[in-house]
Amino acid sequence: MNNKNKKGISAVVATVLIILITVAAITIVWAAIIPMINNQLDQGTLCLDAVSQLSLMDAGYTCVDGNELSLQIKKGATNFELADIQVLISSGGNVESFSLLNDTTTLVPASITLAHLPDANEEKVYRINVADIIAGGTIDSVKIAPVVKVGNTQEICSVSSSKTLLAC
Repeated sequence: MNNKNKKGISAVVATVLIILITVAAITIVWAAIIPMINNQLDQGTLCLDAVSQLSLMDAGYTCVDGNELSLQIKKGATNFELADIQVLISSGGNVESFSLLNDTTTLVPASITLAHLPDANEEKVYRINVADIIAGGTIDSVKIAPVVKVGNTQEICSVSSSKTLLAC
């Protein structure tokens, strides 16, 4: 038998092919995983900024008068895109939540438009009719949680501020 007629790839060519396949596989996995990691980091950073910069002020305007809740909300100097504010109302052990921008029917007077959330270093007072939300109970406390825009989605962050309410 003559072994010289058999053809095959050399060890050098096989090693180069294995290295190229490995590099291509790492590149594909890297391209898929890095955007996911970046999105998670962006979300964490934005929520951290939003939670630290959005607060309920206790300067006499955050109070309750019957079925009308008054909230004085302040946004700090850090620049982040505030998409909405989630309000959580505690009444008799139950917590009801609603969005300031999406639930505009609860605002008093109806002419208030919430397209103007607080800008940097700004405070705004929102008066909200909560008769339908608390159903005859009394409001114990209120909390707010910022909603930030991350890419094409909106993320609800942790509660940034809470107050036990007093009568106006």
